[in-house]
Amino acid sequence: MELTILQTSDAFKYSRMLRATSRTAIEYCRRHGFAYESFVGIKRGFHGAHATFNRMFMLTELIERGYRGWALYMDADAYIYDLAFDLRAYLADKQRHSAIMTTIPGETVPWHINAGVLFFNLAHPSSADLIAEWKRRFMAIPEERLRTLTSVWDYDNDQTMLYQSLDQNVALRDSVLFEDPMIFNHHEARFIRQFLHSLDTDIERRTDTIATAVARVLGDAGDGSPASSVTAALYRLILKREPDPGSASYSHLIAAKGLEHGIPEVVGLLLDSPEYRTRIGAELALRDTEAPGKQDG
Repeated sequence: MELTILQTSDAFKYSRMLRATSRTAIEYCRRHGFAYESFVGIKRGFHGAHATFNRMFMLTELIERGYRGWALYMDADAYIYDLAFDLRAYLADKQRHSAIMTTIPGETVPWHINAGVLFFNLAHPSSADLIAEWKRRFMAIPEERLRTLTSVWDYDNDQTMLYQSLDQNVALRDSVLFEDPMIFNHHEARFIRQFLHSLDTDIERRTDTIATAVARVLGDAGDGSPASSVTAALYRLILKREPDPGSASYSHLIAAKGLEHGIPEVVGLLLDSPEYRTRIGAELALRDTEAPGKQDG
């Protein structure tokens, strides 16, 4: 069975989150003999939020290359929780389905789905038709209107377009399996977990939470590498404490970009972190309260 995991993000807001979650996807593919592809940037659009539409192009590109295996798309905030999950066994009896999606908890319409984690069976004839219809709806948005969509959730968004594609075409949705989100599309799912924006609107804090969860999955709160040692030193210098599992994402950033470019970026992220700003604010407040006493002495 062929399977490729796809992920994407913009180059700025979600790139650190993608670096964290991709580690589980890549490790899962390494262990199970699957393929992995990611894209950072925007395939069509003008704002970072438009990176959410990249998946349509990535899936189309797979089809155009002649790929006919399974494609598993995961949002940047989704990570593999169970690296031992037997995906081959799970998919063995699902070849008759064009796609597998999860219904949003509480929704009564099965195809009212969460598009954060999606399976497409590209060997199924209806799968390409569904992807083409989904992409057609996005391409119908004029360039002028696309320039105004700085937040896709305010107006058009890919999840609504996929829902509409299913809702308005019985033939396309008949071959789709609507699955329990507790398997692969929930923050407590047993295979793939997604930590949604609705759970924490602070992007940096949400990224740190995800990075910590990823570190636990991979068991690397510190791997003894030079990048990990440098990160630990920066934690002690800037945050005045020992590194936690969430520091692994910074270590990997330094490893990926090298010491010359990675260290300044991590320093900037730590100095801009809520933890550092809170600590500095407390220190300044304490200094102000102590100052009169020192002058009197």
